Order: sequence, then structure tokens, then C-alpha cells
Amino acid sequence: MLAACQQAPTPAIKHSVTPSPSGSPLAACPSTPAPSGPQLVVRNLPAPDDLALGLDARLYFSDITAGTVSALNPDGSVERIAGGMSAPEGIVVQDDGRILVAEQGRNRVVAIDPQTHAVSQWHAFPNRTGRDGIDGIGPVLPGLDALGNLLPTGGNVIVPDSPNGVVWRVTADGKTATQIAGGMVRPVGAAVDTNGRIFVADEGGALWVLDPARVRFATLPTPDDVVVGRAGHIFVNTLGDNAIHELDGQGHQVSVITGIQQPQGIALDYADNLYYTEFNIGRIDRVVRTFILDPAKVTRTARGTYSICPVIRRAAGFTHRLALETGSSLKTSIIQLVQPGTDSSGALEVQTSEPSLTITVSDGGLLSQSQTVLLSP
Repeated sequence: MLAACQQAPTPAIKHSVTPSPSGSPLAACPSTPAPSGPQLVVRNLPAPDDLALGLDARLYFSDITAGTVSALNPDGSVERIAGGMSAPEGIVVQDDGRILVAEQGRNRVVAIDPQTHAVSQWHAFPNRTGRDGIDGIGPVLPGLDALGNLLPTGGNVIVPDSPNGVVWRVTADGKTATQIAGGMVRPVGAAVDTNGRIFVADEGGALWVLDPARVRFATLPTPDDVVVGRAGHIFVNTLGDNAIHELDGQGHQVSVITGIQQPQGIALDYADNLYYTEFNIGRIDRVVRTFILDPAKVTRTARGTYSICPVIRRAAGFTHRLALETGSSLKTSIIQLVQPGTDSSGALEVQTSEPSLTITVSDGGLLSQSQTVLLSP
């Protein structure tokens, strides 16, 4: 069960645009609608369980049958990150890139080094109940409050202790655990909103909020995970009715997706698009709620520059104004930049000696998507 996704690092953006050598204006590239309803992302997995979005914007997922943690690359390929684990479940990514995984079979949390992929114990929890071990973990608590002040619990990780019915706050190094809640049936996932409220999914039929006392936020059939979107809505996957429920900040249901084959894990990307596992049929799906970026098209011009045509795909009803940005440097000059419209994807002409360029499309506030564009030789 997944922690609330962390905010993507904001790239350094420079907006200097030099005149086009030819003086011919750049035309905006067309956009196409995003697919409606669930879209298959990965198939033929043994038993996909939990999901987490990494700092590199890759989607990490555990598989309890294979004993592995893998990552979904931007090109759709899957890379195995680590194996040999006993029923890996919840995943959360720390601020330094380390991947924490709840190893249910050994009732502990392990840390995966992002460079070497070495696995080491982060924190072990006692389990004398005879019940299944720890399930979901996360989130990582923010380091700053709304006013920019340092928080003493910044970087701490929330860990629901599933068999013992309590919730811990653990320091970033995994050394010190402090109990912050108890009296639950089987807490299996947690998330935090921008106000610091901690939500806990309890398979006993409740979504709790710790504010700081434990209060029932919603009653749902076997909640299994919880994440909080950038607009403050709460998403809960429920195994009792094979659904994902979207709630507002007061606990009222906004929407529900039904007919999912055991949604064991959920995640939101940096544009609040929803990903979820279907445990029973071994797949990961996506629902585009705002916009996505398909691979950009690159053309080398006669004067030695690169014309980049982004491909923005909007969900039905998503009409927010979007901005296209990229960085300039001593090796990269922006010749022309055309901003996207509600029915176009914008365009970009650059002169560079770099082999690739990163573009970012955002609404200027909460939602963003970045893409590394490989340039033609």
C-alpha cells in the first residue's frame, strides 16, 4: 500500500528565446484526446501488489509471488530493481532516492540503494500474533510546513504495523520508531495531505484520519491503500468491492471506479493520473485524469537546429491552460517557443550540442509532466 506521491523536483527554467535565423514562425503541433477509461500499462505479471512513483518519475511496483521490485521505464519496458524478497508489499521512495519496501514474509522494512540496488534491513517489527506481517508503508513526511518552516518530523516515514493494529512514525534512518496511533483492526496503508493530516487505510472497514487523534474519516469495504492527490482529494482502493473510491477533503465520495480485479496498489503521478494494479490478472492499468505526454517528434532542420513537436493528450473535460518549458544553457539555445493551446501541443526549436533535452508541461501550479527527448544525430 502506497504512500502519497512526492512532488517532482522543479527544473530550473530559463525563458530566453532568440529570434529564428529564418524568421519563419513555428507552428503549434496538434494534440489528441487521451484514452477514456482504464488503459493497460503492463501485463503478464505474476502477482503485482503495491506501487510508488520514484523521484525519477518511474513507477515502481512489487510482486509478492516473484519476490521482486521492478520499475516501469518511460519507453514501457520493465527493469528489475531487486529480488529475493519474501512477499514484498508496500513501497515508498525517500528524499535521497532510497526505496523502502515492506517485506511481509519477514515482517520488516528493507532499503534498496538506488545506484547499486543492494538490499539491507531498515527496520524490523515484532510480530507474535500469528497473522500476516507488515503490509503497506509510507508516506515520507514533508520537511517544511505551509509557511516554509522546518518540521521536526521531516523525512520520517509512517509505517502501519498491520498485525499489531498500530501505526509508527520512524526516523529516516530507520533507527527510532514512535507509536502514533493504535486500536485498529489491520492498518495497511497511509498517506498525508498538505495540512499534515495522516490517513490510514484499515482492512477492518475504516479510513482513519490522525489529526492528531484517531477519527473515522470514512467507512469502506476492506480499504487496502490510500493516496492524496495534489488538489486534496483522497483515493482509496477497496478489496471488498473491487473498486477505487475518490473522496473530497471532508470524506464525501466524488467518484468510484468499479470492476477491478483486486486493486492491491494505487499511485498518482505528478499530473494526478491514476495507476493501479489488478492482482488477480497480473497487470497494471492507468486512468488519465488530466493530461499525459506521448513521445515527442524531432526533426533536424536544414540550418542545423532541432524542431521538437510535443504530443500532449488531454483527458475529456480537462481544459486547464498548460505551459511548455525547457532549460537553456551554454550548449543549448531556444530559438522559438510556441505555447500549447487547449487543442494544440505547442512547439519548440532549439540549437544544441546535447544528445537530449528535457521538456516540462505544467499548469503552472499543481500538475506537471516531464519528458526527456532524444535528439536525432
